[in-house]
Amino acid sequence: MKKLATLVALAALTAGAANAAEYGKVYNGTEPVDTNLIINSEDGTGCGTLNLNADGSYENGFCWQYGGLVAPYYGAFAECYSANGNVCSVVLDLTQIGLHAGQTADVYVWEDGGGAPGNVLGVVTGYLPSGIAFWPSLSRHVADVSVAVAGNFWAGYWGNWPNGACAWYVGADLDGFGGCPYTNIAPGIGYPTGWQNASIVWGPTQALGIGVELGDGPVPTENTTWGAIKNLYN
Repeated sequence: MKKLATLVALAALTAGAANAAEYGKVYNGTEPVDTNLIINSEDGTGCGTLNLNADGSYENGFCWQYGGLVAPYYGAFAECYSANGNVCSVVLDLTQIGLHAGQTADVYVWEDGGGAPGNVLGVVTGYLPSGIAFWPSLSRHVADVSVAVAGNFWAGYWGNWPNGACAWYVGADLDGFGGCPYTNIAPGIGYPTGWQNASIVWGPTQALGIGVELGDGPVPTENTTWGAIKNLYN
């Protein structure tokens, strides 16, 4: 029995090490750290009213890497909002440790699908955030979109660096007033597959640094379909 217990413990340690290789966090300490949010002036800032679930100070930053990123959007992060109108931008509060070298993201707006991201309403592919701040600073980055929403919806992004290390990290608010910090977990890495609360992987999390601007700008008459999105990766 002692030998069996030892084998079980070793298997658990091995699985934990494998899982840890697929996700990252920018801060591994236990004491609170004072972060500094730098507001960048990018095209799109000010197009509408900012909605952000995070409180603007971040205690950590999260990312997926290697096998945790699978196209089209396993490894994506998202936050939920509710409005009737036009999403004119998706806002990302990001940080890095020096590995960002031109990696891009696909930025999404989803319908609500029973409390998690559902059908894709719109996507901007190949979004390149510039001048990402170094931890413990975070910088704000804005991707222009134009998507009509009615009721509950989700906004977020998928980092386009499969099989690579974390190019950047999304701000993680661990003690704010709360939001819907969700992530789309890839199969086969030791966690429940699909859209789950980020707390399952990283521990208690109140919100992610993902927001939207809501404005009165024009809404395209033709939205990107999910079939068209899948064709991007075939």
